Parts: sequence; structure tokens; C-alpha cells
Amino acid sequence: MPSQNALAAPAREVPGSNLWKKFLAFVVHRRVRLTAILFVMLLGRDIWIHTKPLNLADLSDYKALLGLGLVLSGLALRSWAAGTLHKRTELTMGGPYGLVRHPLYIGSFMMMVGFCQLIDDAENIWFVVGPVLALYIYRALHEEKFLAAAFPDQWTEFARKVPRFVPRRLPKQLFSTWDINQWINNREYQAVSAVAVGLIALQIWHFIEMP
Repeated sequence: MPSQNALAAPAREVPGSNLWKKFLAFVVHRRVRLTAILFVMLLGRDIWIHTKPLNLADLSDYKALLGLGLVLSGLALRSWAAGTLHKRTELTMGGPYGLVRHPLYIGSFMMMVGFCQLIDDAENIWFVVGPVLALYIYRALHEEKFLAAAFPDQWTEFARKVPRFVPRRLPKQLFSTWDINQWINNREYQAVSAVAVGLIALQIWHFIEMP
């Protein structure tokens, strides 16, 4: 019969699992910087193979309208969430957080897909819906563990009522909790500036004649 000490012995970790966890933590913590670096590399490839972005001013091009609509809708969702979110001080449940648990990530994903659509390179879109999407889903799940531990009295009910990514209902008073000062405190103006610069750069790129 096994001894009590043997029964209480902790299970051994699978070889390499600790290293994998450290790698995931490194990638998730630096996800914004790594994503930006990879996007720059993809843009460099697009320039090298003479990819021509869509004309943002061509209202007859449904592909350009779709891409621009995704970028602006994603930015609007992010701004809505940023003006509502109180990081680490409370479990935010109003505004877009009454629709889905992760509106900031959804907005960012929409913007990335929109920019890829405007660049008009299918490989870029596959990059976003592949590894980048997996990275953000992993980050969302990790964040939920933190929130469940930080706000145990509220999290269970919140998670039961509000879906993770796909909204099921339209809550009341969607915009009543939005505050411009909170939007500024969360530095969402940086995202607005980056989108403006990105769209201008794409339009300039469209009119540049490649050799």
C-alpha cells in the first residue's frame, strides 16, 4: 500500500512544459510590440513584391469600403471601451462590456483585418486570423483568470450573463458610462493617431509608382 507521502507527492511536470509556459508568457506580455514587428516585416514583403494598396477614396470599390469600415468600426469599439474601462480598480460591466467581455481585443482584431484588407494581400489576412487571433484568444483567457481572482463576487455572474466574444443581447444605457477623461487616461488617443497615420500612409503608398 503506498505511503501517505507518496500519495501527497506532487505530479511531475511534463518535460518542456515550464519552458513553453515561459515562452507563452513572454509572447503575450509583448504581444503589441511583436505584432507590430511582424506587420512591418509583412509590409516590407508587400513593398518588395510591388503590392498596391486599395484606393481609400474610391467609393465604388467594395473591398476598400469593407476594409475602411472594419478599421473605423474597430477603432470606434476600442474608443467606446477605453472610455468605459477602469483597469484593475473595478470589474467594468457597463457600455460595451455589457455586450462582450473583451471589446478592446475585438476592436483591435477588426482594425488589423481591415488594414490587411486595404493592403490587398490575402496572406496578411491569414496571418491575422491565424497566429495573431490565437495569441489574443490566449491573452483573453489569461486575463479572465486574473479578473475571476480579483473580483470573485462579481465575476461568476458577469461571465454567465456576458459572452466572451459574440454578443447575444443589447443591454440598456449602453453609452451612459462613457467618459472622455477615462478615454484619455487609458491613452486611446494613441490608437486614434496610429490609425490616422496608417490610413494616410496607405493612401500615399497607393499613388506611389513602384519601379
